[in-house]
This record gives sequence, structure tokens and C-alpha cells, in this order.
Amino acid sequence: MVEPLLAVDGLAKQYGRHRVLEGVSLTLEAGETAALLGENGAGKSTLAKILAGAVRPDDGKIRRDGDEVSFASPREALTHGIAFIPQELVYVPNLTVAENIVLGRWPRRAGLTSQGWVRRQAAAEARKFGFRLPLDRQMTALSLAQQQMVEILKALARRSRVIVLDEPTAALNSEDSQQLLDIMTGLAADGVGVIYISHRLDEVFRACRTVHVLRNGRLVHSSAVSDTNPGEIIRHMLGRSTEETVVAKQQVDRSTKVLELRDWERSASPSLRQVSLDVHAGEIVGLYGVRGAGAETIAETLGGLHRDVQGHTTVAGRVLRGLRHPIASRRAGIAYVPADRKSQGLVLTLPVQQSLSLLVMRALSRSGVIDGRKERALARRLAGEVKLRARGLGQAVGELSGGNQQKVLVGSRLASKPHVLVLQEPTRGVDVGARLEIHRLLRRLADDGTGALLVTSDIEEAVILSDRLLILRDGAVVQEIHQPTLSSQAEALHAAGGLD
Repeated sequence: MVEPLLAVDGLAKQYGRHRVLEGVSLTLEAGETAALLGENGAGKSTLAKILAGAVRPDDGKIRRDGDEVSFASPREALTHGIAFIPQELVYVPNLTVAENIVLGRWPRRAGLTSQGWVRRQAAAEARKFGFRLPLDRQMTALSLAQQQMVEILKALARRSRVIVLDEPTAALNSEDSQQLLDIMTGLAADGVGVIYISHRLDEVFRACRTVHVLRNGRLVHSSAVSDTNPGEIIRHMLGRSTEETVVAKQQVDRSTKVLELRDWERSASPSLRQVSLDVHAGEIVGLYGVRGAGAETIAETLGGLHRDVQGHTTVAGRVLRGLRHPIASRRAGIAYVPADRKSQGLVLTLPVQQSLSLLVMRALSRSGVIDGRKERALARRLAGEVKLRARGLGQAVGELSGGNQQKVLVGSRLASKPHVLVLQEPTRGVDVGARLEIHRLLRRLADDGTGALLVTSDIEEAVILSDRLLILRDGAVVQEIHQPTLSSQAEALHAAGGLD
């Protein structure tokens, strides 16, 4: 009988009275790509950290090729061929790609090494595993997808046979995501076992052979991907039947425009060509296109991040002379929700209360002193409006789940009562339950009269939320779909130049 590449039996972990994992058992075969799914807090990260040697379990056993093992550190896990690649990548930014690949394994003679030896060893590893990477460039000059590939190659170069990937495509566009999925397929063909933690069910059904679902620290479902479907997986994740994900769209009164763009042009890349669009009060207008098509540029320009866009902009009937910085954008009545909440949207060390009031502190102040009662009242109102789940207003935002961080981000932008809400990737990196809640929040805001411009690389999200969906290709609007439905996805992908 052939032993599985990896087996865990009855793993358990408890912090205080909170049981994070309870009796989790699963196996991973050589050449198998297994998805590990669950809502935030289900126990996925704890299980991954136990396998990586970063956390010691309270109970249970781990076996590699049938032999029981235990790890006191990630280094010990690596010596047994288990590598963990977290969502927040760990690399030395000012070293080259080659230096990062051989990090800790420097080729040396008499205790000395050289740049030439380092590069030759890194090049040999890249050739062996079929990776094409700019070995002489610094890590900071690489795209996120390339940085992740360097980390995967580093793990393979250490002869890892089990690789745990935590949300590797959460911040990638569709092209980079597909490239990473292709790499996973190649790893499986070479006999490497991959545990793939993700919220993207479409990728799970494209790239994985088996699926395991955790809920409240327990393994509640395991099956072959071919024996299940997304609806069943979501039911296991949530512990209940999901409600219809396509929320009802109201008839929009098109008499009140909150945003008008006319003849927007940009010569730099990504370019814009004669882009014109309107957003009405109570309407969600979606923008969809492949990376570089212009959708992100439009959102960022409205957020005050690009000064080189030419054209005419009107907000709530007021003609603007330009949006040359984020403050000008906010003063014009535009609330911009950036794609990267951690680096662009939130101060993770701040408490919830200050995070929700951060952009309107001047209105809450008198003679430079913030009125604490007004700030608390505003924070309570916004927290209720976005249905925030937190221990209290004093909890640090960085301690919240990804979905609740995203709610704080949206709530902070609503504090100024904007004319138009510009959202870029509003559900990136959140679990299925939080995604549904954010969708319902945006629909409620629209029903209450808020106009919104939605930029998303998730085509299902685009058709679910949008009252009108504009498709961009090569910097221009090439198609408009009124009242899109789930059946509109193929049409939108075809128009965007993606898969039909």
C-alpha cells in the first residue's frame, strides 16, 4: 500500500477557550492539488501554519510518506519537504531574484561566494523547473505575480514536495492568476502536492482535484471537485443554504446625474480613448476589462491619483477643472475605495472609531480638538450601516477579518455623504459570506440613492451588482450591457477580449 504524501490525523488547536481546530483529518497524495476552503476564521490559516511549523498543535499527528513528524519551526518543516507561501510574501526586497532564490543556500567555496556562482545556481534551478524570471532584477521591481513565482521556485529549489499556497491569486488579475494556476498544474504533473487556500471558487473548479471545507474549526466536507458544485461548497462553508446571490435591482430614475465623464483621454499607459459615461443617483455602473484596458485608470483618476487625464468631469451638476490630488477628489464629492485596503485605504493600527472618522475629522473638530461624542456617534452609525462585526469601536482595524476591514473602508468613505462612490475591487480577498454582505450593502446604498461606479476584475461580481455594465478594451468603451444577469458573463468576456 502506497502511503499518502502528507496525512494529518485529528489535529486540534485551542487559544484560551476558543477552539480554532478540532479533530481535523485529511490526506494529500503526490501530484494532487487540494483546495482548502472556508470563511475567515474557519481555521484555514491555523492549519497551514501547523503544517509549516509556525504553530504547534495541541493534539493530532502529521505524517510524511507514512512517517510521523513534528515541527518546532518552519526550518524543520522545510527539512521534511513542506513549504508555506503566505499571502503576505516574505522576501528580501533589495536583493535580486537570483539572490532570493538561493537565500540561505549560498554556493560557496572556503566560506566565500560570488555573484556569478549565485546567478548560475539560480539559473540552473529556474531551468530545472521551467521558470522564466529576470534573475538580475531586484524583487521590488517585479510584479506581484512574479514575486510569488520566485517564492514558489525558492520552495522547489529546497526540494519541497508539499507546497501550501495561501490566497496566491487574491491580488492578481485574471491573466496573472491563470499563469499561476498553470504553474500549479505543472507542479502536480511533477508529483508535488499542493494545498491551495482560496476564496475564488472558479479557480478551485479549474485547477484543483479535491476540495476540503472547514467551518468553525472542523472539517465539514471533503470530496473530489468533479463530485460537487459551487452551490454545494458554499452551503458547506456557510452552514446553511445560500440566499440568491443576485440581489434585486431597482428601476433607476435617470433624471439625476451624479457623475458625467466626457471625452477622457490619456496617452500614457494604460491609455484612455474618448471615454464618456454617466452615473445616475441610485445606479451602480460597472466597468470591466482585462488588465490595462483602462477601468482601473478611470477609478484611480476619480480618486485623484492621475494628473495626466484630459477631458471634462461633472459631479452633481458641478463642472470640475481637474482632479489633481485625492483631497480635491473628496472635496468634489467623490468617495474613492481603493483596491488595496492595507496599503492605500486603512491605517491598520488605528481603532475602528478613528478609522471610520478619519476623513471627516475637520467636521468633528472645534479649534483643532475633536469632539469625542460626535466621533463616537458617527462611528456607531457607520458601523451599524455597514453591519460591522467587531469587539468594539476601540478594536484595531488590523485585528479584524478581511471582510470587516473592507466594511470599515467603505464606511469611512460614506462618512462625508458623497455624491458618488467609486469602488475598485470591493470584495478582493474576502470570504464568500463577507462578499455577499458587501454586495447587499452596496445594493442598499444604491436603493437609498447613492450613485456608484464599480471597477472589478470579477466578472460574476460585475454582472451581479451592475445596473449597467460598460466593457473596456484598449482604453475605450466597446460595449454597454443594460441590466446584466449571470448569463451576460460570456458576452462581457467576449467583448473584453477574454475567454468566450
